Amino acid sequence: MRLQPRALAHPRFDGGVALRVTVILAMAALVTVLALAFRRDPSDIRTGTVGKPAAAFDLELLDGGGRVSLEQLKGKVVVINFWASWCIPCKQENPTLVRVWERYRGSDVMLIGIVYQDSRDAALEYTRRLGNTWPSGLDDNGRTAFAYGVFGIPETFFIGRDRVIAGRHIGPIDDETLINGIESLRGPGP
Repeated sequence: MRLQPRALAHPRFDGGVALRVTVILAMAALVTVLALAFRRDPSDIRTGTVGKPAAAFDLELLDGGGRVSLEQLKGKVVVINFWASWCIPCKQENPTLVRVWERYRGSDVMLIGIVYQDSRDAALEYTRRLGNTWPSGLDDNGRTAFAYGVFGIPETFFIGRDRVIAGRHIGPIDDETLINGIESLRGPGP
């Protein structure tokens, strides 16, 4: 009688087990990525636009009274704020914008609002109700927001006299941050 060699005792690798292991590993990776992403302060998101020349724009004014362009603002420190009437954090930051605009109005600083994904009527009602008197342009096709790398509103950009984007703030801005950003670009007084 001839003995058959005994099969080596290998645990059988089942395809169902492989699928379960893959799903568990994928879920663990997703949870890790999300946990790290949610820990970050959204105002700390890096952008490729800071330190680069500001994108030119030429937009129709919200009130229909002409146009606003970056070219018109040569020699000024420019603060651009992307906003919309439906944006709750935009409403939260609006009193800061009003105060700071009144402080710098008529100086070498210009605040420009850019309406982001909103209707003219809703944006007009918002500015009337909240007392915004600085110019706002309509970015109907979203190209200006795209050119500035807008991640989500509100976003505020600080542009120096050299037309280079010196800083960006994501989320509702406060008086101190806004004034410090402006003053850092104004330089020493005359």
